[in-house]
Amino acid sequence: MFSCLRRFSIASVSALILLRMAAASTLPELSFNEMTDSSEIVVSGHVTRTWTDWDAEHKYLWTHYELAVSAAHKGAAARIVDIAEPGGEKDGIGMAISGATPYHVGESVLVFLSRMPNGYLRTTGFGQGKYLVDAAGHVHGATALKTSVTRGGSPAVSEIRSLDGLSASQVSQLVGARVRVHGGNAQ
Repeated sequence: MFSCLRRFSIASVSALILLRMAAASTLPELSFNEMTDSSEIVVSGHVTRTWTDWDAEHKYLWTHYELAVSAAHKGAAARIVDIAEPGGEKDGIGMAISGATPYHVGESVLVFLSRMPNGYLRTTGFGQGKYLVDAAGHVHGATALKTSVTRGGSPAVSEIRSLDGLSASQVSQLVGARVRVHGGNAQ
């Protein structure tokens, strides 16, 4: 019995340590340039449906969000884009992944999407790349963008600190300018 209690105690302590480490960890903040550069496509549109399914290896669950694209700001996007975020529930099995970005049917969004090794498109920066678009066409996001620093240590003069409140067409112009100047792949 003591051995069983000891194993339980060690497992409990290990779980608490891992939980504290996870709570203490933070995601790296991306600048506008980093987000644009690391995204394969940047698009605006409406979420039209959602479903959860297994990956090709039947190892992980992914929740898929169908996005009817109204405008492509970077990259070649089809009229329908499948955004996939890890986790979800199917056939009574659930998988929750920290950092997965939720979408809801009916949302109007502007999103920065990166290609995962499994081929899926996922929101860039663990949700930093998702912006809601209001009825007036303005984008809103909960994340401030990191300020880039030049080699001399001072903030870059033209660095964008927030997209919040800009129109989707203004964001499109900024993305287009970044792609024209840096090919969209500079790091």
